[in-house]
Amino acid sequence: MTDYSPIFRSPILVPDQSSPEESQITGLTLADLSGVSITLIQGEAKEALQKQFGRLPEQPGQAVPLGEGLLACLTPTEFYLFGTSLPANLPAAVNLDEDLAQASPSAHATDLTHGKAVLRLMGHSAAELLSKICGLACYDAKFPNLHVAQTSAAKIKTLIARYDAGDMPVYYLHVDRPLGQYFWEVVWDAGQEFGIAIPRS
Repeated sequence: MTDYSPIFRSPILVPDQSSPEESQITGLTLADLSGVSITLIQGEAKEALQKQFGRLPEQPGQAVPLGEGLLACLTPTEFYLFGTSLPANLPAAVNLDEDLAQASPSAHATDLTHGKAVLRLMGHSAAELLSKICGLACYDAKFPNLHVAQTSAAKIKTLIARYDAGDMPVYYLHVDRPLGQYFWEVVWDAGQEFGIAIPRS
């Protein structure tokens, strides 16, 4: 494991608002997590990843918690590892790539951290909000905890991963970095009717 430092500048300018402490918020919240560690793993990597982490998602569309992050299976030959908080301590892509190369020459790990903007949408109204900007049904019956999907939201390519905090639904939304500000504003505007807030640490 390697200590990880977030990138210097987020692509998102979060409005300066007087928000309550995170522990005092009971409704919907939106947080900028841009800078979390993100690694895309491609190729015949299952055996090496099983040896590295001890567990894998069973099939595409599923994710498993790994310490301070999630490992999601996108396709039979694509995995997506990301942190669920800025200080998350995950294996560096360069180290993973070296380990994979020894096990399978066709497997590769690529660092996507600087190429993505990441939002965390948290609250019982999150699925309803997402239904306003995305054609994907994000409710429990169709999009349960530890589910992941690549879809279109706000008319742009979006990866959505769900990893609840207890009984509180939590969605991690990944988009290309240059579209981060636009996506934040779309989600923020859609959340106004739900009393969306920005948590303060």
